[in-house]
Amino acid sequence: MLWLPLVVGLAVVLTVFQAELRESHPAWAVVTAGAFVAAVGLTLMPRFADIIEVFGDMARVANVGSVYVTPVLKAIAAAYITSFGVVLSREAGEEAMASAVELVGKIVILLMAVPLVQAIFVSLLGLLDF
Repeated sequence: MLWLPLVVGLAVVLTVFQAELRESHPAWAVVTAGAFVAAVGLTLMPRFADIIEVFGDMARVANVGSVYVTPVLKAIAAAYITSFGVVLSREAGEEAMASAVELVGKIVILLMAVPLVQAIFVSLLGLLDF
């Protein structure tokens, strides 16, 4: 849990630095923000693998098939990636681009949910003897 204070402290320092940088070199402020987020994401990547493993273990214990768990994990990943793109686009002042990234993220998540919705539908029909 030491990561949280470290990331927050570094973010505060970079925010002060970016406030100054944004006035003189706005493009570099966006690059700095992107590099910070990418570095934090890559540093925490092993923790994401641990989280996915825990979800997989819970699914095995509960005897839940991967058809239910996989789309949920993919949707969570898509939401985080979309959020990253939206924040960077807004940081760069590109509101239209941020809206487009948001829309694409929502559509991708919806597409990922289709197999899950199909599996639930088939299960419900099986319960109702159709």
